[in-house]
Amino acid sequence: MARFALASFGAVATVVAQLASPAHADVHTATGLAVSSEPIAPCHAAEPGVPAPRQPDAALDERVQAGRHWRLDTARGAIHVWTPAGYDAATAATVVFVHGYWVDVDEAWTSYRLAQQFALSGINAMFIAPEAPSAKWQPIAWPSLTELVRTVADELDVAMPALRLVAVGHSGAYRTLALWLASRTLDTVVLLDALYAECGLLPWARASGQHRLVNIVYETSRFSDYLHRHLPGTKRVAGLPLEGLPDARIVYVRTDVGHWQLVTDGVALPLALRAIAVPLVASAPVDLLLGLPHRCEPEVEARQDVEPDESVNSDHLHEPPRYGLRGMPAMARMPSM
Repeated sequence: MARFALASFGAVATVVAQLASPAHADVHTATGLAVSSEPIAPCHAAEPGVPAPRQPDAALDERVQAGRHWRLDTARGAIHVWTPAGYDAATAATVVFVHGYWVDVDEAWTSYRLAQQFALSGINAMFIAPEAPSAKWQPIAWPSLTELVRTVADELDVAMPALRLVAVGHSGAYRTLALWLASRTLDTVVLLDALYAECGLLPWARASGQHRLVNIVYETSRFSDYLHRHLPGTKRVAGLPLEGLPDARIVYVRTDVGHWQLVTDGVALPLALRAIAVPLVASAPVDLLLGLPHRCEPEVEARQDVEPDESVNSDHLHEPPRYGLRGMPAMARMPSM
């Protein structure tokens, strides 16, 4: 298994959540509207007469640009799709990422830097990010995983993956993933602090020896502990190990990096994707640092369009930190277990 390194800033190894639009030279949409973005810029200008060093984040952006990105407009909301350079449908997996509350899919695509995180994983996959509820009172946008994949297949001019189907969800995404467990083709689930209810995962995990589960937990230990007590083959991991997660059917990771950092720091998501036995593309960026480097950008105020339900202490219905998702350092340290 490839070893990872965490981006180091000063004497402390940190990984930092950043907001950026994925730069891309070959962008396709269902409506013909291109989705473009600015390249990542370093925080400090080079000294006069001294060539600026090549930035790790710039190298990662090059990987993103080398792939292909579509933004599809559908009756059920926007869908982002990205495939890496070297994508091979014959051996690829379909990886569907579902965002949690307080963002829509367009905000998640840019603020979580999903294309960069997918590229950092290095796996041979078609990555799909559909619209999902941004609050608990909103209906599920895509109750059928089969319909979602079929919609993407109808819109794209590339072959769909022939093998695995993977669902990844953060926080309130559990509502969508709970419905998708009924899909006969879903074989892998990755949870990023999303187990706020049992949701049928226990019978799903027991139903087939081919079903894989990676559950990375910050504050959802109540249901996670219950679930994994009843899955005796669980491999338990403390923290986000540099050498990667174990090659096991059921993996339970406890970390204290933070609920939002799990989906923004560029460590947990690529690490989990590397652990689900999907082949790497030939150009997999195993030489790049694990984590999204810090970028100097203005802070973003939390959304003000909806009010949280203070009576419910779950699903992260409270707002994200008011200093924004950028600039939230996340240590890959060992939690108390």
